[in-house]
Amino acid sequence: MFGSLKYLPYICNNKKIITMEYLNLEQIGAQCPSALTQTQSRHLSHIYKHIPTTRVIDILEEKNWKPTAAMQTRTREGYEKNVPFKKHILRFRNTELDNLSSEIGDTHPEIVLTNSHNGRSSFKFHVGLFRLVCSNGLVVADKTFDEYTIRHKGFKKSSILETVGQITTHIPQVIGKVQGMMGVELTPQQRQDFAQQAVIERWGKDRHVNLDELLTINRAADKGNDLWTVFNRIQEGMIRGGLNTYVKKDGKIKYNKTRAVKSIDENLKVNKMLWSLSETMV
Repeated sequence: MFGSLKYLPYICNNKKIITMEYLNLEQIGAQCPSALTQTQSRHLSHIYKHIPTTRVIDILEEKNWKPTAAMQTRTREGYEKNVPFKKHILRFRNTELDNLSSEIGDTHPEIVLTNSHNGRSSFKFHVGLFRLVCSNGLVVADKTFDEYTIRHKGFKKSSILETVGQITTHIPQVIGKVQGMMGVELTPQQRQDFAQQAVIERWGKDRHVNLDELLTINRAADKGNDLWTVFNRIQEGMIRGGLNTYVKKDGKIKYNKTRAVKSIDENLKVNKMLWSLSETMV
């Protein structure tokens, strides 16, 4: 179904997963079995209309959007029967847009799709960006471009194609916003303010996080102090977790470390929050 290209590391929940640049169904199923489910959960009534995610994958491929990464939410021990119906996320890339990718270095525009087969989620499409140098998967905030939702009931192929067309139309604007961020150099104080506001949005005003640690440069490609580079450093630190933090309560100080973001919904929330903050600084 999909061509086999070079291997590419993808970071998911602080764990390196080696995947193909374009995934076939077997590879998707190994990481994300719920994406291949062809039947609905037994607890759903006959009114629910099951639309397999594979059908959407096929439609996206018609427009040259091919999957590069897939994962699903974790299942608690004893609830393994829910694995085939769990919420999942897939990222798609289009080689026809590589010319746009070259305008922002190591970052590729993507379509990000979420879905489930337990009746709790519709098909949702987001504009995404994937930064190869650190395997960061970014998601553009809904304030910039709408999140596209297509319900299983009343599903039409034409709705998917229309959504893909709208997202593709928006991508040059996303590239332009990234270029705008690249052109904004942040002073040391501005970097601290950006990181502090991100911490407040993520954990509230009572939690203190080591901002220097959050702004740590982990690789040569992250040495710049432009808004785009700083955005990526903060995003990676928040998603990866392990940051030193403390909370003052009742005259006592409780030390801890931030947890890695493992939830699909939380990952999207953090990414969109950071994108929104970044837009206010351009």
